[in-house]
Amino acid sequence: MNDKQENGTSLYELLVKTSYQTQITEPHDLECSNPIGFGSGFIVVHSSAFYFVTADHTVHLDDYNNGQEERTWKDYVVSIFNNYTPPENFLSTVITPLGGFYYLEAFRIDKPSEVHTPVDIAVCKMKQSHFQFPFLTDEVRFESETIEFGEHKFFLKKECFNEPKLEKVYFIFGKIRTKIADNIRLVRENTLKEGLQFISQTGDYLLFNTKDEIEDETDWEGLSGSPVLSEDGECVGVLCSVNENTKSVWVMTINKVRMLIEVIAHQENDENRV
Repeated sequence: MNDKQENGTSLYELLVKTSYQTQITEPHDLECSNPIGFGSGFIVVHSSAFYFVTADHTVHLDDYNNGQEERTWKDYVVSIFNNYTPPENFLSTVITPLGGFYYLEAFRIDKPSEVHTPVDIAVCKMKQSHFQFPFLTDEVRFESETIEFGEHKFFLKKECFNEPKLEKVYFIFGKIRTKIADNIRLVRENTLKEGLQFISQTGDYLLFNTKDEIEDETDWEGLSGSPVLSEDGECVGVLCSVNENTKSVWVMTINKVRMLIEVIAHQENDENRV
């Protein structure tokens, strides 16, 4: 692990500040007050616009139930934790609800009549209103470094995107075992997944291996949508899933993220011209 990246930012700081935690609520929960799950994501800057990237199964929970991947057309609400408390209400933690996610489906050219299956990536073009409150860090302690509470999060640029390399080591940071205690307190654990090795690519997915066998999937629950970063701070993909009792970690390629962002940018530009 490099102590510092070229701009003086350590890899630990980059991991913490590029990973955003989310909560998932039912569409009828207008106050977003009863989370039914948690996830992660990151923000990408492209042509002066901001895009939130996450795993599609955090937006469309029902489309991935029981191993059957099929669209049900039910969109859950994904909200980002700002880690910010407004001065007028010290008991409140701000969250920023998102909407209007774009997503993809896969189909076989040789079997066009088959049901299209969802691709586990979703992107939302963020609005100015989404930045009403800052996105801040909470305190995160590593053995050699502490990220202080209240520091501003980072946005990733497309220049940070790259293909995975066999010789490099990869990392994921995020929050697990999240719950709301006493209807007020947000309880969660920091986790750093380090030493991941790129193995191969299958279709749109990258296979990484952990150093040790994954004995408990709950050690990873809440990390879906996290950016996967190299030791050099390059983002190579989006965490989608892991396989318990194996070393297998499945990641959506960053090329798929790039493609979807560019499609959204072109489509919305065309709509603005009409």
